[in-house]
Amino acid sequence: MNLELYKIIINEFNNSNFKESYNLAIKLNKDQYDEKILKILTISSFKIQNYIDAIKYGLKLYTSKKIENDKQILNILGVSYSINKDYENGNFYLEKFLLIDPKNKSVKYNLALNYFEQKKYISAEKILSEFISKQIEFENVELIYGMIHSELKNYNKAIEVFKNLINRKKSLADVFYNLGITYQKINNYSLSIKYLKKAIEENNTNYFFFNSLGVSQQKLFNYTEAEKNYNLAITLNKNYSNAFSNLGLLKKRQGFFDDAIKCFDQALNIEPKNSQILYNKSISLLEKGNYKEGLNLYKWRQNGKYAKNNHLNLDINTIKDKKILITCDQGLGDIILLSRYVLLLLNYNAKVVFQIPKSLKVLFKNFNKEIYLTSEPVLKNDFNYIFSLGDLLKIFEVNELNTQKKDSYINIDYKWIEKWESRIDKSKFNIGIAWQGKEGTSLDEGRSFKLNNFQKISKMKNLQLISLQKNDGLDQIKDFSKKNKIINFDNELDIDAKFMDTAGIMKNLDLIITSDTSIVHLAGALGVSTWLLVQKYPHWYWRNINEKSIWYESVKIIRQTENHNWEKLFLEVELKLSDILKKNGNFKNILK
Repeated sequence: MNLELYKIIINEFNNSNFKESYNLAIKLNKDQYDEKILKILTISSFKIQNYIDAIKYGLKLYTSKKIENDKQILNILGVSYSINKDYENGNFYLEKFLLIDPKNKSVKYNLALNYFEQKKYISAEKILSEFISKQIEFENVELIYGMIHSELKNYNKAIEVFKNLINRKKSLADVFYNLGITYQKINNYSLSIKYLKKAIEENNTNYFFFNSLGVSQQKLFNYTEAEKNYNLAITLNKNYSNAFSNLGLLKKRQGFFDDAIKCFDQALNIEPKNSQILYNKSISLLEKGNYKEGLNLYKWRQNGKYAKNNHLNLDINTIKDKKILITCDQGLGDIILLSRYVLLLLNYNAKVVFQIPKSLKVLFKNFNKEIYLTSEPVLKNDFNYIFSLGDLLKIFEVNELNTQKKDSYINIDYKWIEKWESRIDKSKFNIGIAWQGKEGTSLDEGRSFKLNNFQKISKMKNLQLISLQKNDGLDQIKDFSKKNKIINFDNELDIDAKFMDTAGIMKNLDLIITSDTSIVHLAGALGVSTWLLVQKYPHWYWRNINEKSIWYESVKIIRQTENHNWEKLFLEVELKLSDILKKNGNFKNILK
């Protein structure tokens, strides 16, 4: 052993010359790495921020069983793993440390940060709530505590924490940013913009801030400012794929599909396997009318869950006489729309099992006697092929000209119609209405309108409005009904068969007016006269430029002429209805 070098290493380490002690120690032969040298290497590596070596030499010590309870080494291993984003191993050593010293504040805080990064928010909250209650001060404790509550959807609590910080914290950029993001989550985009702008005033070099500001501005249809801020985010970080993707979504909303696709391609140059960006590109291609390329990428829906399906390009004739399972990967409206392609499988003498949500089983009772319907788990090994419902669009190479347009392909038992006959005054022109899709989804941006848009219509003579709205948007009825007449059966619907009751009501109506929700698909599949009100650049299902739906014979599309101008569109609707009501009550004939 080089005793002289050994002594120098120890001396340099004791004098806190960690870089030198590290450089000298690694010159020793490995057989000279005794417990003391390994500890010097572990600590010195950590001190000079060489966390890979800190883990390497720390593990040698730990596995030797000689210092498995050495708190310093356990902390180094825990922190080093965490810095390298190996949070599971980081947790292991930090938790081992706390078994020895359960009151160590620094280690508990680091463990809480790990839990936060792992999205183990409840575990992180438990630790930090103790810090808050005991007024234990650590940098950003309250900020992270607020962020945790925001992630747990305890939005009021998060807002309270952030606002309390405004009066006490010197550096406020992150506080304003997280406050803005929390308001964004609860769809209060005006306040979100207010605080995101404050964050930028504090720090105008953070690209996250500009991107998030753009998102909130886009939600309020302030496209000019949103585009400006997406571009500023890109200027600050040309490798920030999220800003390119958001800019693509903005261009798509404006009908600039080629520009949108270019933006998505730029984002994919940075993150070529990002499933959400690939999916967004597929929708833009479909909305442009490029069905072939769009459906090739459509497999990336649901975070790429169906990307590995290897049967999408099969020769359709290979399914002849085969046993096929169809699973549902879409929303309820999409399932109703796309179920027509399940019927096509019968043309190939396929034995089809259609696995549908329980909420649709009664509705599909009379779908087709040759198709076995189930809402229960099945043994997938029993089938030759398993397709998700969305796959059928690609398998059948669907395009604008071969959508298998149907008039009425869902038939309900007459008892559901009869149930509501006496409840609806047939002397009046009865219109079922729905106005809002599910809040907070990217699809909902711009597709919903307010119930108040029906005010003038509700006052038309011999006309009756009947709400078909479900879930989000029902809260608008209370205020609307104070001055306007509307019937709401929602509380009377069969809790186990709401779709059937809704279908029964629909079959007793003269007309349905709806935004782009599952209601339009149910009405179309039932063959009920429907006016679908859509934004200027709607979802690709409704991209055709005339009033006729390419999916349903009974659905007429009324499109905005100005982007997001529902008032103007409703003036058109009011005129159309006024003309109908002047025709001596021959409502159904007129609608045809």
